[in-house]
Amino acid sequence: MLFDERGMPWTIRLSLGWMIVLSFFSGGVVILLLGLYLAYWVKTRQGGSAAFWLHTGSAVLSIVALIRGLSPRFAESMALASLVLFLLATHVLRAEIISLYRRAWHVDLPISQVMTFFFASVYLNYSIPDLPVAPSDTIAPHGTGSFRDSSS
Repeated sequence: MLFDERGMPWTIRLSLGWMIVLSFFSGGVVILLLGLYLAYWVKTRQGGSAAFWLHTGSAVLSIVALIRGLSPRFAESMALASLVLFLLATHVLRAEIISLYRRAWHVDLPISQVMTFFFASVYLNYSIPDLPVAPSDTIAPHGTGSFRDSSS
């Protein structure tokens, strides 16, 4: 199961310390995978996520940059493009998480842009509160990207 029994990302229960250790010893791969996982969670809750596709593009470009036999200049270009996409994806994901919590739970999350820049998805994972899942009638039907008003 990708999410816990309430539909929340299971990673939010991991401590910040463990996430930093995992990120350090994985060479940063955990940061990219965690961002992709959190963006997928937002995508399932909202019916769409630009951050998901930006993280996917960043992962693909990272893999392309690691292919042996490419010219060094091309590999560096792919790595730089991957980094730019990753930074963009992280800030888009931050905005999507804030929007999701505002719409589903009427909570304004104080997620710092500076901390998001320096710690990316590890900080975003730490910033997601462990709230109950929103009622199913507030979740967007697949593909609409908007929420229905649950009070009507």
